Amino acid sequence: MPLEYWILFGVSWIAAFLSTPVFRRLAKDLDITDHPNERKTHARAIPYLGGLAFHVSLTAVMVYLFVFAPHILEAQSSGERFHLFSYTFEISEFSGRLLALYVISACFMILGICDDTKPISPQVKLIIQAILGVVLVGAGFSIAQLTVPFGEPVSMGWSGWFLSIFWILIIVNAINFIDGLDGLASGVVFFAALANLTISFHPWQNFVCVISLALMGATLGFLPYNFSPARIFMGDAGSLYLGALLAGSSLASNVKGATAMSLSLPLVILTLPLLDTLLAIIRRGQKGRKFFSPDREHIHHRLLKLGFSDRQAVLYVYGLCFLLSMSAALANQLPRRYSLLFFLVFIAAVLWGLIVFSAFERRLLDIENGKALLTAQAERDGDEKE
Repeated sequence: MPLEYWILFGVSWIAAFLSTPVFRRLAKDLDITDHPNERKTHARAIPYLGGLAFHVSLTAVMVYLFVFAPHILEAQSSGERFHLFSYTFEISEFSGRLLALYVISACFMILGICDDTKPISPQVKLIIQAILGVVLVGAGFSIAQLTVPFGEPVSMGWSGWFLSIFWILIIVNAINFIDGLDGLASGVVFFAALANLTISFHPWQNFVCVISLALMGATLGFLPYNFSPARIFMGDAGSLYLGALLAGSSLASNVKGATAMSLSLPLVILTLPLLDTLLAIIRRGQKGRKFFSPDREHIHHRLLKLGFSDRQAVLYVYGLCFLLSMSAALANQLPRRYSLLFFLVFIAAVLWGLIVFSAFERRLLDIENGKALLTAQAERDGDEKE
């Protein structure tokens, strides 16, 4: 990896590591804390605003790029100007896309801060996310065409816009949903960014490399304060911010014509949070509950019910994410003729995972119902003795 990339990673890590305690103190002074309740796993009030450290980290990376290392911005440049919808700006495509992702991710963070301080209704939050997704797609983060393993490239047209916006919403909310245990979301994003970085070296994609390094440094600098027992939470501000950066970087790698393989790799990397989100949709639909209604039935909560400690559950998920990330990185080296086979195997694995997790949930539900019946019977027996 070039020395400039190591410096980017170091700048991002130092900025996050030094700024996190500042925001922890600020959250305490402003009483922006997450108080325990029956749905939470922590037993004391924990400060929010940790997500602001990610923004400071990316800001530090931006300052380094524009002031001290402008040659990185010009590397791999085709001389194209940046376009936002139908408007053209007199800056390079790389710089424009970087600034667009920086600003729009900051808007996601502001939405999260508002939700952390005074909860916003899920419908309003989803509408605002969709609007921000439209702007991000208008800045060029969209899928223009799809290259299949056999045959000519297929132009996506307007369907590419809808697919891209849907992708942004899915990734943003998947990271938000997985943020349920100390250090869980930070670690998941770190491994996803590590895989994106590895994949973006072959073929080399400078923009994706920069965003991935910024994400890796920011999450690694934040984790010492967020790993169990956490001293600060990222809150919705952090999870939405990280999700927006991940979604943007994955779309940026596909702007020049996505292949079926390149579209499937982000799915492989984020299989666990995406599978958790899909199961949440199915579970809440079966129970007649709203999609965004919170519960304690996510994958990490299930691990806790099986007897894992917070740290054990998080480390178990880390291991799964690492294996998925490395499998995506290895799959990127497959010849194009095998990409369809890989995609079919991946879909089969996801379907099998859904079957296993669904059976797993039913078994846990039976155990919980059995325990409830035994408790009720014991109470009745006690009343009769009295």
